[in-house]
Amino acid sequence: HAIQRDLIARAFIDALTGLPNRTMFEQSIEDLIAAAGPDDRFAVAFIDLDNFKHINDYYSHAAGDALLRKVSDRIRGALRPSDMLARIGGDEFVLLLHPVADRAATLAAVQDISERLKQPFFIDNHEIFASASMGLSLFPDHGTTYEVLRRQADNAMYRVKGGVKGGVSVFEETMSHAATARMAVEQRLRLAIRDRCFCCAFQPKVDMRTHAVTGVE
Repeated sequence: HAIQRDLIARAFIDALTGLPNRTMFEQSIEDLIAAAGPDDRFAVAFIDLDNFKHINDYYSHAAGDALLRKVSDRIRGALRPSDMLARIGGDEFVLLLHPVADRAATLAAVQDISERLKQPFFIDNHEIFASASMGLSLFPDHGTTYEVLRRQADNAMYRVKGGVKGGVSVFEETMSHAATARMAVEQRLRLAIRDRCFCCAFQPKVDMRTHAVTGVE
């Protein structure tokens, strides 16, 4: 029985934080969708810590791990019993808020969590400041499957990353179009690099007063 419990824990629980992992979170959302009535509403928030690599590099990976645990504890402290926080890898978390009343109240709840994460963390005698960029999608407004809701929340989070980090954004349809266009450009660039379609040229920078070459661009 102990071995069975350990295998179940490994399959569904994140070892570092003790949070549900990606598998458990996804299954919980799919169960919630399957049982949803016409008036049921919930929200999915995608949470990505800002500049986490720099924290790891400057302090230590042990401090980074401690920060992840403290972040998870701080978020959980703001949740209701019916909500769920999961760590899906690295410095990425997903949050289920269930039930929710409307867009404004849900956004306010996530913004409150965002502000909590901006308060300093004390780790190994260091005062570490962190923040997280958050994207939010609503069921059924923005999707009726876990994958769509996750993707829309992810798109909203990347909108925050592209602007002022540490903020919160709710998904809008234009974000999906922008993400699709970005992916299309990225794929074309990868193909162009593979097919050697780029030719790098260096333009000398000349100081007209001395006619000396000062660099290239």
